[in-house]
Amino acid sequence: MVKFLSTLALAAGLAASASASAGNTYNLGTLPAGVTDFGIYQVNGTFSDTIDFTLSNMSNLSAGVGTLNFSLGGTPYKNISDLDLTLYTAGGTDLGSGTDITLHNLSAGGYYAVISGIANGSAGGEYGGAISVSAVPEPGTVAMMLAGMGLLGYIATRRKV
Repeated sequence: MVKFLSTLALAAGLAASASASAGNTYNLGTLPAGVTDFGIYQVNGTFSDTIDFTLSNMSNLSAGVGTLNFSLGGTPYKNISDLDLTLYTAGGTDLGSGTDITLHNLSAGGYYAVISGIANGSAGGEYGGAISVSAVPEPGTVAMMLAGMGLLGYIATRRKV
């Protein structure tokens, strides 16, 4: 009886570990300005995937992740619950989490996002996402723009007189 219970416990443990996805790591390289999709990934069970990327210049960044959950006959077919994206510096500093993140004035360097959740549909789940990068204007550029607008305002007021 003890041997049977031990075998049963081992089988249950193996079944539980088989339902969890091993964490995958995807490297996007250096991100250009604009939007970079990071694909649609099939997952099963509890998962935690990592997306590595690099910013070549100081940048503003928006990142989002989503899933299409659907059911067949009232039973979840493709479903992910507790979907989350957490963004980190290469050194491991947590910059924020959620399904949509916007950060300003990020330094050039390495970063990574961890996407996690529970794929509990009968066919697991799928998620996808994107990262949008835009350049941060140099302080000199902003000063030049403000000076130009001031000059245009001065010229406009002189012409009215």
